[in-house]
Amino acid sequence: MTTPRRAAIVLSLTTALGILWASTLHALGPTVMLFYGEPLKKPVLVTGADTSEFGEWLLRPATASVGEPGRPFIKVALFYGLATDPAGNGVPVAELTPEMAWQHARFYPATTKAPALLLTATFYKMAARSGGTPAPTAEAAFTGGGPVPPAGLAALQRLGIPVGPSKERR
Repeated sequence: MTTPRRAAIVLSLTTALGILWASTLHALGPTVMLFYGEPLKKPVLVTGADTSEFGEWLLRPATASVGEPGRPFIKVALFYGLATDPAGNGVPVAELTPEMAWQHARFYPATTKAPALLLTATFYKMAARSGGTPAPTAEAAFTGGGPVPPAGLAALQRLGIPVGPSKERR
């Protein structure tokens, strides 16, 4: 037989665990994404609500492959820390560098034969506390992620990141 006090404690603990679980699920996606390198003229930061389409699916095994050998890509540095300190090192968002990333990825814009993909590297660690994380160079290291959802592509395009074949090449 439960007492009202015991029931209140159980309810409080259940509520606390529910809040913690929901926060953890939300935290699975990156808080900041730094797109850099060719063909971009300067790095592009994806922050705030624009990162919401890039959730925990990035941490799952890839659902698609690059397909075409030599397919062009844009390098991406992923940060999973707090929005105010994404690298976990006190560096402001505007001063983040790829070496501070928790994980690295490659964004493959859509081609006439394949969808846009965001593929992540297999490792995931807080680089700021481990001396930095260089971006892998082997295509085989990028085994997570998959096709980018339409809302994610819209956010990237709005921020000036090329998401598909240009009209000149069609």
